[in-house]
Amino acid sequence: MILIKGTITEVLYRNDDFLIAMMQSNEQRMKIKGNIYGVEKGETVEVWGVWETHSTYGRQFDVESWQRPIPQTEEQILAFLSSPIIKGCGKKQAGEIVQTFGKQTLDVIAKEREFCLLKIKGIGKKRAKKIVDSVMDTFGVQKVVSELLTYGITANMALRAYKEYGSNTIETIKRNPYKLIELNLVGFLKADEIAKRMGIMPISSYRIEACLQYVLQKQCFESGHTYISQQELLEETKKALNHNVTSSEMVTMNELEDSLMCTEEKMIVNEGGCIFPKFLHNHEQQLGRKLSKMRRFRNGQGMPTVKKCIDWYQRRKKMILGEKQREAIQQLFDEQLLILTGGPGTGKTTVVRAMIDIYKEMYPKHIIRLAAPTSRASRKLSQVAGQDASTIHRLIGYRQGEWPEYHPDNPLPCNLLIVDEMSMVDVKVASHLIQALNDQTKVLFVGDIDQLPSVSPGNVLRDMIQAGLPTIELTEVFRQAQESQIIKNAHRVNQGKSIVFDKEKDDFYFLVQQYPKKIAALLVRSASRFQELGYDLSDILVLSPMKKGPVGTEILNEMLREKLNPSDVMKQEWKIGKSLFRLGDKVIQVKNNYEKQIFNGDTGVITGFRQKTDDDGNVIDIMEIDYFGKEITYTKTETKELNLGYAITIHKAQGGEAPIVLIPATISHYMMLERNLLYTAMTRATEKLVFIGTKKALNTAIANNQIIKRNSKLAERINKYTNSYKPSQREADIRECGNV
Repeated sequence: MILIKGTITEVLYRNDDFLIAMMQSNEQRMKIKGNIYGVEKGETVEVWGVWETHSTYGRQFDVESWQRPIPQTEEQILAFLSSPIIKGCGKKQAGEIVQTFGKQTLDVIAKEREFCLLKIKGIGKKRAKKIVDSVMDTFGVQKVVSELLTYGITANMALRAYKEYGSNTIETIKRNPYKLIELNLVGFLKADEIAKRMGIMPISSYRIEACLQYVLQKQCFESGHTYISQQELLEETKKALNHNVTSSEMVTMNELEDSLMCTEEKMIVNEGGCIFPKFLHNHEQQLGRKLSKMRRFRNGQGMPTVKKCIDWYQRRKKMILGEKQREAIQQLFDEQLLILTGGPGTGKTTVVRAMIDIYKEMYPKHIIRLAAPTSRASRKLSQVAGQDASTIHRLIGYRQGEWPEYHPDNPLPCNLLIVDEMSMVDVKVASHLIQALNDQTKVLFVGDIDQLPSVSPGNVLRDMIQAGLPTIELTEVFRQAQESQIIKNAHRVNQGKSIVFDKEKDDFYFLVQQYPKKIAALLVRSASRFQELGYDLSDILVLSPMKKGPVGTEILNEMLREKLNPSDVMKQEWKIGKSLFRLGDKVIQVKNNYEKQIFNGDTGVITGFRQKTDDDGNVIDIMEIDYFGKEITYTKTETKELNLGYAITIHKAQGGEAPIVLIPATISHYMMLERNLLYTAMTRATEKLVFIGTKKALNTAIANNQIIKRNSKLAERINKYTNSYKPSQREADIRECGNV
């Protein structure tokens, strides 16, 4: 093992743990690579490793361990504090700190933390904390990272654990490596690997409890359940624990049952043999209780007035509303909670617009709020209603890990709330939303129960209908909508009937192609053709059921980018690990970012690359993305929240629309050929829908109506709480007066 000390002169590549850089050591300039975290250009480091010769990159130094030498002299400490790695500390502040504490500066900071810096002029609490955190992250965590790396824990994971456990990090993680799961750093399987390296016994109670929680969450989130049966949980956990262990290390069913009883006090709830993750149980209970309470408020006082307003609206708009549409408007004013459901072309948009206009006419001073689960859906709702709409998260001021801004003690100012695309809303989001409302807020839920359910646990729209909440289902397809092959065939698919084509019309096409690679090539050519006809990237939606495979989104994205936005010397690019981002690329956000108010599934276009100076005076590279008029900037480390968005999964497209929709139909997607998936994809198109593939694949999807039942007790809870609920005198008075 060779020791080399030198200064980093250039960073060639980095991610959270790995670094390739040029280093100057005495007279020698060399390339180094290895698990080195947080090192910046200009830093001096000591590295241990071996020389190797790479067939492509030549001679380089492979780093096996490293450290930052702790500054000893006042000059070294001054240089360290004023370097870019210490946030919030410029040369002036660094000089005053060293002048105050001398050679003991770093020891004093380690012992007294930010309190020692508050006595120095110009350093307030916020700046002092930033300086101390930087110093401690630089040296205090170095030992933690070095030791945990040997067990397969990455530097980034070690840093996160250090922020939680501080100086006790090594002791805590080595005693119970499954703590990494609680910090959302790894899943059970990775934690199990780490535990094995640390010598944790297979029958450890920490391991059993962690596996119970892992299996429960996995089953719930993969299948959309809010609970699974105790028997299923125990059997699946036993399989996971006893895989690849010796007979003497196997966990018995009795040990599992004992651990389950212990775990119940922490992270799970056992309700008569139905096992819930605790947080899902809480959300389901709160949602059921609040909905049951709100459903009891109904006035029914304005029937003649509403009828007059409906007549007035029809005369003003020179239109005749359908019988069910008029009934829906009447019900809105009679009921506290109302569900409006129906397929495409049945007039949901028309009746929602009429409801808003009539409500404004009757209650001009009331506050109306509009919301939807995604940004795309909220934009669509805003266009329909002619007033602002927002995402549910933004409406209630939701932040990850925090209580929303609006909650039972601070209700949202709102008299009428309209929530669109309710089929997409999971039990957690629905609970936060309903808890944010005043008991007297009138709510209209709008959705199509035949579309895909929410990605996360719960089946809220169906459960509310099953519980008997007031529901109007629109079934009549209006004449204008009947002219659309897209709408006509969407209804046929929903009824299990095969698709029909009218050669006289140009809104629906099926291009026959059997081989997946040729399907992919034809999809790309079709998208290019629509671009040539004047459609923008945002107008063209390529949908695939899957990410992987020859017609999956990953391959399609690369093919579509090279055709629709090819490389050019005039186009800037960022190459970050395996990812490439190019000026003009269509991208999709794949993680909720509450700070930026951009959410999973939002699509945008890269509009520029530039540099800016941050709060500490450092120059950083940023990328600009236009999300339908909303400009958001990303640093290089933040791009891990992005994927290419030329082709996206059908699940990601839910709640949005586009003029042009292209869909592959191939038997290679056999596991995803389902009727509700196909129906959801078809209803994304507003002008033209193109299928490319085989009729066999299409007919297989139409025939497959095996909707997986989701375990949920929401409907049961709504009815249970309704039957046992006794209103207060004040609530009874409100209902009597018809003021709700």
